[in-house]
Amino acid sequence: MIPEIKPEGSPEPKTEITSEVPPEPKTEIPPEIPAQPAPEITPELPPAAVPRTRWQRLLHWEYFGLSIIVLVTLIFHFASIPLSPNIVWDEKWYVGDARSIISGTGELRPEHPPLAKLFIVAGDYIFSGFKTPEKYSGATVYQYVGSDKTANIIIQVSDATLFSTGQAIRIDSEQMDVKGVNVALNQITVERETGGTVAAGHNMLVKIYVFTDNAFEWRFFSIIIGTIGLIVFYFICRKLKFSWKITMVATFLFAFEDMTFVHSGLALLDVYMVTFMLAAFLAYLDEQYLWMGVLLALSANCKMNGVLIFIPIFIHWAIYRRDKWKEFSISLAAAAVAFVFFLVWCDVFITHTIENPITRITSMLSATSANQFTIPKLSISSRPWTWIYPQFVNPEYNSPFIAYSYDPQVVISFISTTIQLLIVPTIGYLIYKAWKKSQTAVMLLLWFLATYLLWIPITIATNRVTFVFYFLPTTPAICIGIAMAISDWLDHLKKRRLELNRISTGIALSYGGIGLYLLIHLAIWIAFNPGIPTMIRPLLSALNVH
Repeated sequence: MIPEIKPEGSPEPKTEITSEVPPEPKTEIPPEIPAQPAPEITPELPPAAVPRTRWQRLLHWEYFGLSIIVLVTLIFHFASIPLSPNIVWDEKWYVGDARSIISGTGELRPEHPPLAKLFIVAGDYIFSGFKTPEKYSGATVYQYVGSDKTANIIIQVSDATLFSTGQAIRIDSEQMDVKGVNVALNQITVERETGGTVAAGHNMLVKIYVFTDNAFEWRFFSIIIGTIGLIVFYFICRKLKFSWKITMVATFLFAFEDMTFVHSGLALLDVYMVTFMLAAFLAYLDEQYLWMGVLLALSANCKMNGVLIFIPIFIHWAIYRRDKWKEFSISLAAAAVAFVFFLVWCDVFITHTIENPITRITSMLSATSANQFTIPKLSISSRPWTWIYPQFVNPEYNSPFIAYSYDPQVVISFISTTIQLLIVPTIGYLIYKAWKKSQTAVMLLLWFLATYLLWIPITIATNRVTFVFYFLPTTPAICIGIAMAISDWLDHLKKRRLELNRISTGIALSYGGIGLYLLIHLAIWIAFNPGIPTMIRPLLSALNVH
């Protein structure tokens, strides 16, 4: 076939070009669903802590251990009173002084400041219903009584039925103890010059007075003030940044040290002095300088030795603090003013007269320095250097410790052997810690120097008599030093345990040694505690044990 040829220029026929694309499928649009909030993702929380029970809260209370120590010491202090209801050694001076103040006949031992004695007077008044614990017996002297205390021990009285053995009586200003009563002859047998009084002549028909006070009244404030001293000691340790455990170790050592416990339960002066001294030291640590000065004055107003704690305080402040110098200077002035004020006020209360304070202070200092060592030596006196080591080979003493007591004596006062044996090692340890820049160690060394070491040159130079209880103000420093050493040793043991990842035999023995030491310390306190027999006796009686 011959293709058709079209003339040039003729138009092309229009052709419709279409692409055959399949139609898009119809998609059904689902109905709009409201947007749901995204689930909140919270971190997994630990289970809620179970609230502690009342007993658990009590056991974790910071002061629980301190409360136990305070409670135990209080129980045994008050339990000890019935065992020794009569005057015990130096109580004869201070109870006698208190009775003389009550009678209006003045102080009998003016070489000591009067504040602590007034605490004894306060106990007598409070527990006597705020009435004078002295009454007229109803009887009079029926003869002239001379001043010879050995020849005039049997006194004729108008009515002997008004007296009983064991009573303390007063004729004029002389105190006596009734040792026997003869009703048929109207006579009483007495011990004269008791309470520190001096035998004197007494005329016929002079009234005889009877003291109605008792041991609970004399010793009440000693127990309370001594207990406060324990609490103050605890807070001193906390202020020195000790951990709770080491603070409890130090407080345990201090509370159950024999001499500390005994003096806190008798009508003596030292417990008041030491407590105010500790309070002044705590005020210094807390930078309460004005209160420090006032408390120093109160300590010295109980016993002049209380001022010695100012020596370590001042040196420590001059070396390490030197802050608030105006406040510190004012505190020194406040201490001096407060000391004079309290001294004068107490004397006015006692004598109703104002004495020149300079004359009074001079008189106190000269009276105490007049007490000298004698030959033969007074059995209860001792040289200061003998207090810091056991007396196993010393022929002057019949025991391994120097006891401050009379023979026979129910109550024995001595430095607990667990403390005494560690005095010298503790001082060596504190010297090492001071060399390592420990301010606490320096303070404790200064404390030891001022309250103990000074007595050695004093007694050598003056032959002034000293007694082992003069170490009482030093005991807190030694107890803190021992606790510091135990703390360092426990830290070392913990480090070794972590290094070895086990408890070696040496570590176990060290832990056991520390526990045994504390147990022996408590055992000594139990063995010489006068209250233990008092509490055990009813139990043995109930069990029919003889």
